[in-house]
Amino acid sequence: MRGAYKISFILFIFYFLYSCSPTKYVGKDEYLLDHVKVKVDDYKLNRSDVRRSIRQKPNTRILGTVRFHLGLYNLSGRNEKKKFNQWLRRIGEAPVIYDPFLTKRSVEQIELFLHNKGFYQAEVHDTVYYKKKRANVEYKVKVGPVTSIESIKFDAPEGRPENRIAEESGLMANYRRDTVNTLLEKNAPLDLDVLDDERERITKALREKGYFNFSKNFIRFMADTSTVKKENMAKVFVRIVENAVDSNAYKRYFVRNISVNFDYDPLVSAEQVAATYNSLVYNGYTILYKDKLKIKPKMIIETIQLQRMELYDAQRVIDTYVRLQALNLFKLVNIDFKEVESDGEVKALDCTIQLSPVKRQSYNVFLEGTHNSGNLGVGGNFTYNHRNVFRAGENISASVWGSLRKEQVNGEGKLFNTTEIGAELKLVTPQFWMPFLRMKDFRRNYAPKTSISFSYSYEYTPYYTRSIANARFGYLWRKADKKWRYNFDLIDLNYVLMKDVDKSFIDGLKNEYIKNAYTDHMILSAVFSATFTDQLLNAKAMNYNYFRVNVETSGNVLNAIDRLSGGKKTGESLDEKYYKLLGVRYAQFVKSDAEYRYNWYINRANSLVGRFFVGCGYPYGNMKVLPFEEAFYGGGANDMRAWQARTLGPGSYLATEKYPNSVGDFKLAANIEYRFKLLWLLEGALFLDAGNVWNINPKETRHGAKLNYNFFNQIAIGTGAGLRLNANFFLLRFDLGIKLKDPALPAGQRFVLFNSGGGFRRSVFNVAIGYPF
Repeated sequence: MRGAYKISFILFIFYFLYSCSPTKYVGKDEYLLDHVKVKVDDYKLNRSDVRRSIRQKPNTRILGTVRFHLGLYNLSGRNEKKKFNQWLRRIGEAPVIYDPFLTKRSVEQIELFLHNKGFYQAEVHDTVYYKKKRANVEYKVKVGPVTSIESIKFDAPEGRPENRIAEESGLMANYRRDTVNTLLEKNAPLDLDVLDDERERITKALREKGYFNFSKNFIRFMADTSTVKKENMAKVFVRIVENAVDSNAYKRYFVRNISVNFDYDPLVSAEQVAATYNSLVYNGYTILYKDKLKIKPKMIIETIQLQRMELYDAQRVIDTYVRLQALNLFKLVNIDFKEVESDGEVKALDCTIQLSPVKRQSYNVFLEGTHNSGNLGVGGNFTYNHRNVFRAGENISASVWGSLRKEQVNGEGKLFNTTEIGAELKLVTPQFWMPFLRMKDFRRNYAPKTSISFSYSYEYTPYYTRSIANARFGYLWRKADKKWRYNFDLIDLNYVLMKDVDKSFIDGLKNEYIKNAYTDHMILSAVFSATFTDQLLNAKAMNYNYFRVNVETSGNVLNAIDRLSGGKKTGESLDEKYYKLLGVRYAQFVKSDAEYRYNWYINRANSLVGRFFVGCGYPYGNMKVLPFEEAFYGGGANDMRAWQARTLGPGSYLATEKYPNSVGDFKLAANIEYRFKLLWLLEGALFLDAGNVWNINPKETRHGAKLNYNFFNQIAIGTGAGLRLNANFFLLRFDLGIKLKDPALPAGQRFVLFNSGGGFRRSVFNVAIGYPF
């Protein structure tokens, strides 16, 4: 019932703020802007795009109705000198007073937006309704017919002079060759945004072919509606203007010299650099540095995408920026070009790359307290990092960590009954360690890195102690646009030793499938993962997608070696004969999972995030079950928040074991979370989680645990609310999960919101760091 009181208190606060008179600070003869509606007679037109043109919008609402921030503002007193009143007004939002002038401006902006989209006969009318010091504004939009493109010609109309300078310089020939990639299409609306995108595309294509000084301002569009065959059509002409002030805008440039300043200081002039810096020439590149060369030139030169004595390419400049920043060695990267005197039609540029190094060594200490899924805990982590240990951009980090947790174990009275300690050593180098394949172009285009790590962890619980040694070798690479990232772990070795396993605990596990999780085993895997996101750095006011897919295979190479070499199997029965390596059984399986998220930005105070996850693993050969570390589970602070970790499923099975170990081979999960700003650093959230895990293994004998055609009736559903303390660099999250549907109960009794099997009486309180997804 304590959870019910918490929810009731939160709802009371919302009701209180909503009940506060929203017109408290609305003056005489003034009106609070209450609602703004947009009615469009064309359903194909995106109404949200029209709304962006409105110049005055009502106060921010959360949950669709509550003006929480206006309520905070209205809680302040009229004495503006009091600190408390100033604070409330600062974190709140002042009432939006209706302004007729801004309404008129909104009408003009909507009409301008529609004209830009090709609706030249659009009409917009506004209507204002007044009621009890509130004003509601309604915009009625009649879009009218759209003007479409009848034909496209990439030259001046007949009778117009051609661009002689551009023609003679060869620019026009390059321009015409690229018109096959045009964004303009026949019968498409005459959209100015598309025309501007076409201008950007043409400019980008020419600047990638050496035209250093070319600008999009030299591209003009003309629309002819007088000679068309049909009404509301236009002939579009795309042309390069003649009247450029500088004829060099139409000429190509090549890069003559490239110099790299490894110790750039903006306070040091070029003359001082020439007088005080050391220099050397490496593969034709001039290297400038202070006192001592801290980075090997080879690594930087291989990262630079620009080439001496080649035509200027704007895309290679961008790629060079990205590659140099990805090294994490420099706090500032700047690329500067200077025109130099040269003979002939092709001009010359000298390039200077300016690099300001970051501190090479750092350390981080992190302490945390957790209350995850009812399990109290404290933990800490110390990490030492060296960004350039061998002077070739190698990043080496050493970490040690430890934690104490309280697992919910029957009959256990200790404050903390679970201990974990561990250490990791990791090296990431920009060198691509692929001895038999040089792949020079791949290194330049994808900036691959090689990663090596070793770790060891020791875990003590009331029922067993577990040691895990891990060794990993793999590659990381990404495309220049930063949207796709790839990771291929060629070797991922886990050596798991289970010691001091409580015999009564094992005997209490009635299922052989689970018992196999508590035996010594080895996992030798190869893992490939790809991640996509179109989220822009430091851009919060946008929608974005996130997608990740993993594929893993384990044990196949070892099994092939054993078979070819005639290795002997061991085991207690013919049914359970298996190969060993280093004295333990190794796992053999294939596994894949995928996750998709979508973040919908509504306004500055509201956003909606959705997530979908599906994963499946199939064990075979040398080990008939998935190792415990590789199996899927439900519950916890980042998944089904109304269940504790590893207590959900599999399927409709009701776990009776003392220790939470409900895992499965197949997982399906979906989450949706509504997030809203409250006050100061506080954020609120409402969420709905659905999902479960199942087994597909024939060894699974527990009733309701196997995946079958009726799986959708076994999907668990939970809901809840949360508070978050968001300090930008750190987010502390509190979520209260409430069961709505529990598949472990008999059919017909699974909706449990208002009974003893779920709802507020069985709520789960989670404390975690960071957003759940």
